[in-house]
Amino acid sequence: MPDVSVLTVGQAQRAVAPVLRGAGIDEPVLEARLLLGFVLGGGPERVLADRDEPLSADQARALADAVERRARRVPLSQIVGRREFWSLDFKVTADTLTPRADSETIVETALERAPGTPASVLDLGTGTGCLLLALLSEWKGASGVGVDASEDALAVARDNAAGLGLADRARFIRADWREPGWAARLGGPFDVVVSNPPYIPEADIAGLEPDVRDHEPRLALSGGADGLDAYRVLVRALAGLLRPGGLAVFEVGVAQADDVRALLTAAGMDGVQARADLGGVARAVSALAP
Repeated sequence: MPDVSVLTVGQAQRAVAPVLRGAGIDEPVLEARLLLGFVLGGGPERVLADRDEPLSADQARALADAVERRARRVPLSQIVGRREFWSLDFKVTADTLTPRADSETIVETALERAPGTPASVLDLGTGTGCLLLALLSEWKGASGVGVDASEDALAVARDNAAGLGLADRARFIRADWREPGWAARLGGPFDVVVSNPPYIPEADIAGLEPDVRDHEPRLALSGGADGLDAYRVLVRALAGLLRPGGLAVFEVGVAQADDVRALLTAAGMDGVQARADLGGVARAVSALAP
């Protein structure tokens, strides 16, 4: 890492990008700008506005630390502590998955397929709370429950609900679907159930990008031997969690849509269908309770 303490903002951006490129970062120029915007305050727009200004000693130290962490493949969202999802700003920590654009497919599906105007939403494996809070931001009269096995993740979700002005309509409960009786604690039944459960086959985790493999919570990644363990539990629970005619929407991994559709069909759900994300991957599988 070059000594950035003697550089202007523009020079620092040009010095940082090759370091990130050498660490295997896909978009090093963009990420250099994002890291600089974080260090300067005010976001990436500040980088262009201040490109001829020298970095202060504190800014240079903060930038060197941020670049060193990113070169170790700590996710950008964890370094800056934020991520946009559904045009909303979410706090992110190492205790949660980073909200991803692919998951917006779940929100889109719920908004399109939900019966009438839902009054209640359940988010299983809520993490940052991004799915639940995005839906509550659209359904102004609805309230919801976010569930996670991690108390640390729930603390992040509560912070996000407060930051988005949704704390009065969102409750967060610790429950672990690997434990007996977990569903009885959630209340309901609900109009809509959404979930982005762990779905990576255990043997595939070692081959994930280091940003995910080494820095995101394994509990939120591992879906067992075939990646379907969580779906088997959650689909069985839908009968007690959904109102008649209520909607369930699951995020699924690559090539998992048919398997999850089959689980929902075997459970007696109606109108089972899949929706592709922007990359053409069948990402959201939804169904209606009979």
